[in-house]
Amino acid sequence: MRGIGRQARGEGGDAGMALRLAALSAAAFAGVGVQAPFLPIWLEGRGLDATTIGIVVALPICVRMLASAPLTALTDRGVSARRLLVVAHLSLGLAFALLFLAPGPWSIALVVVVAALAQSPIVPATDLVLTDQVRERPRLDYGRLRIFGSLAFLATSVGMGYLLEIAPLDAVVVALVAAGLVGAAIAFATPPLTQERASPERRAPPARLPRALLLVIAAAGLVQASHAGVYAFGSIHWKSLGFSGSTVGYLWAVGVVTEIVLFYFVGRSVGRSSGLLLIALGAGAAVVRFVGLALEPGPLATFALQSLHGLTFGATHLGAMAALTALAPPGARGRAQGALAAVQALGMASAMALGGVVYDAAGGLVFLAMAPLGAAGLALVAVAGRARLKEGLKALR
Repeated sequence: MRGIGRQARGEGGDAGMALRLAALSAAAFAGVGVQAPFLPIWLEGRGLDATTIGIVVALPICVRMLASAPLTALTDRGVSARRLLVVAHLSLGLAFALLFLAPGPWSIALVVVVAALAQSPIVPATDLVLTDQVRERPRLDYGRLRIFGSLAFLATSVGMGYLLEIAPLDAVVVALVAAGLVGAAIAFATPPLTQERASPERRAPPARLPRALLLVIAAAGLVQASHAGVYAFGSIHWKSLGFSGSTVGYLWAVGVVTEIVLFYFVGRSVGRSSGLLLIALGAGAAVVRFVGLALEPGPLATFALQSLHGLTFGATHLGAMAALTALAPPGARGRAQGALAAVQALGMASAMALGGVVYDAAGGLVFLAMAPLGAAGLALVAVAGRARLKEGLKALR
């Protein structure tokens, strides 16, 4: 926390501001750390079969594809990002509470859809608040604020695992409800931006997203989609190769650790660069990582390849945030964040569907099928760089 305090004591900021922003970042991911690993277990405990669980777990991705962009774009029409986050977190907590009343699979699926709708703007709107604060207060470091999201995910997923050893399965739903309510309180306590305090009823005029930014969004979406193979089938495949359960756990942990390290040391690039180089690094690393994993190189090399998660996810995410901060016009920043979230959800859903077909047919070659997505992302970054240069030259005329 000393880094958070130091970065906030400079011009235009204080320790309290940075701590609240770090808490906001943690609130966005704390519930996900419970939901992703343990909601399927709760669903199984309610008697749902594997096919139904798969459908229910996939529903939030489909909802995010449709809802992230229009809901986050409300911030371009006078709704403050903080207000949107308060409503979204509160609605999410209340929606999960309805799981206790859902009598069967279809009612559970309906509740999950409602919860996903509430959840859709949380991550993009949180990133919007963080990047706007970075623009307003240059001493703030986006990466060192975003770290707390990764730490919260790690803490709640590990903590919930221990809790379920002594508590009933319904503790999963209680934790999800609590995460939503705490998130609403944290969002309510987040300080407004200077321009919000000065003109809370302002309406930003419509603005077009630059072509370079649209290309960056597509590139980042492709690189993040390349993780679908390892997200969906990594643990299953590694166990089939004879890796122990603890080894599989450590393979996931090393990725989170390298992601946190990258955020800590490179996060200041948000607000200070276009982000194109970071996305290019992430895309190139994705090609290396997933080709390597397809070769089934053994435990030590697999650990080395998993450590590239810091680049494949972390550098790509930081690059996308830097690009949105640098290139999104004032009247379309919410729309840009929502578009990025929607594109990533679409890419992930499509890649997971493809990955299921490939894994059924060829096992570990599912990782090889993901490598072209990284290569395509790298190509789009190059095109985005040229488009940005052309747009810059045009602006000088």
